[in-house]
Amino acid sequence: MATPQPSNQEPDTDDVSAALHLLGDSLEVEVQRINTEGSQAMQVGDYDTAQAVIDFAKRLTAFRAKVNDLGEEWLKLEEMRDKATAEVQQIVSKRFFGKSKKGQITPNLAYCKPLLQVLEEMGGSGKTKAVLDRLGEKMKPVLLPKDYEPHESNAKQIRWRNTAQWARNKMVNEDGRMKKDSPRGIWEISPAGSAWLKKNQS
Repeated sequence: MATPQPSNQEPDTDDVSAALHLLGDSLEVEVQRINTEGSQAMQVGDYDTAQAVIDFAKRLTAFRAKVNDLGEEWLKLEEMRDKATAEVQQIVSKRFFGKSKKGQITPNLAYCKPLLQVLEEMGGSGKTKAVLDRLGEKMKPVLLPKDYEPHESNAKQIRWRNTAQWARNKMVNEDGRMKKDSPRGIWEISPAGSAWLKKNQS
């Protein structure tokens, strides 16, 4: 059998960003499953197993936090790329950053304020899909054509919805404007987010 040769095709745009996001989501689901099954072990009196599961869940939670931190660092790199000159973008955008140039997609930071506004309008929280649907309506005047294209690394997801989830991660893990301990599938604004929104309504 012939040895497979490496492909000369460049990776899809934002492949690193999408991979980190998918990994973070998978880890969150796994932590919740482990916690649930660990609680069941505690209920039946299997304390050794329950304690071992708790220890593992703590390590997995710490690892998930590191993945989230990597995602935030990548966003900063993307923002740095977007602010660079065309000559710099031509050099740094050959591979992992893909070919999207500034102005072709709406930047992550543009989602933060309207996302907080949507949550306030919904009473402070809402299911992920409902929040994103309302956010899409609110941001129609600013979203660009490329924002509505399927994401290169996940054809089932529209690009702007992926970017909105990165904005949510930023506000959960970096500045606390959204709650970190929300139930799975629920997005919630925090007191800090409400206070920030009042100061930045104009």
